[in-house]
Amino acid sequence: MFPHAERGSAATIAAMLATLAALQLVLAPVSAPPTPIAPDEARRSFAADEDRPPPPAPPPSAEAAPGEAPPPAEKPSETAAAERRRQRSLLSAEPLNGGSAALAWAGWSSLGAIYAIGFTARDDAGPFLDYDWAKSESRIGVLYRRPLSKAGRFDMAGRLALSWYTNFGSDYVYGKNHSDHGVDVTPGIALSQHGAGGIFSILAEAPMTVTTKYGNGFLFAPRASLAFEMPLYEDVTLGARVGLGYRAGAGDAPLREGRAELQFLVLAGYQVL
Repeated sequence: MFPHAERGSAATIAAMLATLAALQLVLAPVSAPPTPIAPDEARRSFAADEDRPPPPAPPPSAEAAPGEAPPPAEKPSETAAAERRRQRSLLSAEPLNGGSAALAWAGWSSLGAIYAIGFTARDDAGPFLDYDWAKSESRIGVLYRRPLSKAGRFDMAGRLALSWYTNFGSDYVYGKNHSDHGVDVTPGIALSQHGAGGIFSILAEAPMTVTTKYGNGFLFAPRASLAFEMPLYEDVTLGARVGLGYRAGAGDAPLREGRAELQFLVLAGYQVL
């Protein structure tokens, strides 16, 4: 029944399906075919990749890697001990930094010794004995030293010595000498610098002595000297000191006539701590 109508419906459905398929093919994105790379261009691209610098390395981590022990921290006591073990001199401008040292000398025309302690990181003090065998004069007292500042490439320190002065009156070198005693005050300045394996020191001192045995007398003997000390063993130093000064006085002081004075001493030091 109605065969023509059924055939018409089937043809219509087939036509609709064919139309949908055609629309799908038209609307679908068309992908472009791959562009072939020429051999020369490929070689240039490979060379550019080789010339490109490598990426920077990541910053090192502040924390130690797992399984690695962190570096040991330097103990303050070890640092202070190493600083004290640096070569020191009681003639230089550097403080003992809490340590202690001794110095002995002998030559023209005196012999003596001093032992000083750094009672703070910058202040040193200690007793000394100096005997001028040519004039038979002795000074027994205390020396104080403190660094001041820099003078160019040199360290600079102030020095002050206070001592009891005694002249025993021997005349085997100076015939006009006579005995006396009194008080001696010696301010001074020291400049120093490490070099040539040791310490160079320049000293300017101005000893002033008031004598009181026979009456008032006064002596003034400014001098300048150069010293060099170098290590002989771990804590022992050896050196020399050369100086030139002038001595004059007034009143009843012994050997008050103006005269130039030469100084040459051999030095031996020992750093105790």
